[in-house]
Amino acid sequence: MLSYKIHAASSFTENYPPQKILQNRPSDASCRWSSDSNSHPQFITLKLNTVSIVHQLTFGKYEKMHVCNIRKFQIYGGLDESGMLLLCEGDLRNDSIPETFNLKTMVGGKLFPINFLKIVPTQTWGSSFNYSIWYVELSGTDDERTVLPVLYTVASFRQETAFRMCLKMFRDMGLDECFETLQKNVPAVSLEHPFLTDLYDAVVKRGAFEEAEILIDKAAQNDFLKSITAEQKAVPVWTEILPGSGASPGMRGGHQMVLDSAAQMIYLYGGWDGARDLSDFWQYDLLRKKWILISTDTEQEDGPSARSCHKMVIDSDNQTIFVIGRFLDGPARTGEPLKNDFFMYDILRKRWTQLSSDTFAEGGPKVLYDHQVALDILKRTIYVFGGRVAQGKPPGSTAAVDNAATSGLYAYHIPTSTWRRIEPASGSPDSTALKPRMGHCIIFHPVKRLLYIVGGKYDKDPVKDMVAFHVDKETSHIVGSTASGDTMPIGLTQRATLDLDRDEIYVYFGFKSADSENRQNTLWTFDVATSKWSICPTKKTTTVDGSQPTEPSPRYAHQIVYDPTSKLHYLFGGSLSVPSSITSVKTRLDDFWQMELVQRQAADIARQAKYVIRKQKFRELCLEDPVTAVQYLQRDVSETIDSTDDVEMNEFHDLPTLLFSDTQAKTVEEQSGSRALTTQQSRVDVFSKLCNFFPEEMAPPRANLIDLVLP
Repeated sequence: MLSYKIHAASSFTENYPPQKILQNRPSDASCRWSSDSNSHPQFITLKLNTVSIVHQLTFGKYEKMHVCNIRKFQIYGGLDESGMLLLCEGDLRNDSIPETFNLKTMVGGKLFPINFLKIVPTQTWGSSFNYSIWYVELSGTDDERTVLPVLYTVASFRQETAFRMCLKMFRDMGLDECFETLQKNVPAVSLEHPFLTDLYDAVVKRGAFEEAEILIDKAAQNDFLKSITAEQKAVPVWTEILPGSGASPGMRGGHQMVLDSAAQMIYLYGGWDGARDLSDFWQYDLLRKKWILISTDTEQEDGPSARSCHKMVIDSDNQTIFVIGRFLDGPARTGEPLKNDFFMYDILRKRWTQLSSDTFAEGGPKVLYDHQVALDILKRTIYVFGGRVAQGKPPGSTAAVDNAATSGLYAYHIPTSTWRRIEPASGSPDSTALKPRMGHCIIFHPVKRLLYIVGGKYDKDPVKDMVAFHVDKETSHIVGSTASGDTMPIGLTQRATLDLDRDEIYVYFGFKSADSENRQNTLWTFDVATSKWSICPTKKTTTVDGSQPTEPSPRYAHQIVYDPTSKLHYLFGGSLSVPSSITSVKTRLDDFWQMELVQRQAADIARQAKYVIRKQKFRELCLEDPVTAVQYLQRDVSETIDSTDDVEMNEFHDLPTLLFSDTQAKTVEEQSGSRALTTQQSRVDVFSKLCNFFPEEMAPPRANLIDLVLP
């Protein structure tokens, strides 16, 4: 633990000074810093006793929820108060569990020591309340053997960066003599890779745009653009699978799907069609691209009764499918005790077996819905977590049924047909992290032996975290948004899949609520190795001339499965609704989609770079020869546009306006003698945009020296 003292605070309320965060007394309601205002900015600045490399910051909390607790925050750090960088940005839960956040420790590929650390709260859990921080603990290293060499490295890095920023400013302003003089005096400092120097000469100095395009092609061939393509997230490309001539599943939501990658089969069962629960059972052959009806009514074949909001899991190695849970509406909840049945389907024998008529009586869960299941194939164990417990009505009662109860974590051992409730180890600091929830999703990682639990709701509040439960050690810890300070979205009925080869978890989010005005699909990727969330970019496309939509409409109660062999996702059905302010009509869907994550290639990066170059040439032609400019726009600029991307197409359609705006600007520039200067600056801007396509270590500093000077 690193020692520190309070250096400064924006404000504080009497009896709640910032020095109180030095003491960890969770049962003392007065042991906290409290600002005297909720206006921005409010902050506490800490000064470490010695310069240190700070890896983590832990927030201690009060023993109860509190309206003044911080919900969102930012953390800055630096060697002095005037030069602090953002080290972390994140969210805190409103509970009593301490939370630890990883801080950024590398800058420019080098360790970053700090002497000052600034905590800036930006939102409290209670609306319009002042900010409170209860306790802060810092961890890292202050060992001189580690810190002193890093301090020298940082000083050298800052000096070199300052020289490079000066070189960049002199060159961009056309101060060639200053540029050459500084370069001669600091020959060891290189502004950029020689390749980019050639590109600057072609674009800025000579306006040799065709030569610049040749250099872009060489950059792609020499893999200079490779790291940029790797950094950019794959783009989801959707294709609707249209039904063939045969039968196919009808409209529904709340159904279930599983995928057998080895056999290339998808299985779909049950759901709600808007009027009744369904009990039909389907198979989709991915190779033949055909739906096959296995059963119109599984209950007639000793299988489960019609149901929705149940869960299925497939054991591909043993060719079995397991079904558990169901939603029961009010009339179905009679005075009879509710029992949770459990079924297995033998794929090879095409036969159902009821494993249990009442899992609760055998140590398993009660009747539940909106739960999640996952399979550990190594230990042949099914994990059932969360969901709402369906409560039965007492005999003769007319009272409303309480649906608030949620279920915990259960394990079913397939070989011995035994259930076990898993309780977090008492005394563990993370024991309550595995709190029951609903509307979540879970993924089992067979290599790491972790059960990842994503989001959901607990006691009507959204849970914005990811919990990893180690199935062998039976311990849990929070990862993702809380451990790294990274941002995780909140959605309704999110669906998660895992790609072991890429070590990535994909979470498909619908809109935040069924009544949300912001209705869009989003796909997020969780990098297991780095515990980082990132959103996958989407092409903004529209449907024209009655053509097929380019992606599924926003929905909930749908199902998604993933084929790790072909790297394809499959989505079927769900419920489509519009805000209640417009209408209360809800529509079930029967559309079937395939989604591929397409990684951008170097050729596409090169195309975008050429578009930037040709757009600049077009702009200059508008000033010199408008007729030639129009021809160049139609023939050459259009070649670099992705016609399937609405953003690019809209920008391309706006380019002709430059013919008029630049013609007017031409007269002003000629009168003021500033045309050459304006062309120089626009070319510099183009070069800066081109540098963004190259790795940071090849390019000049991204920042501009003049931008660091405040007015």
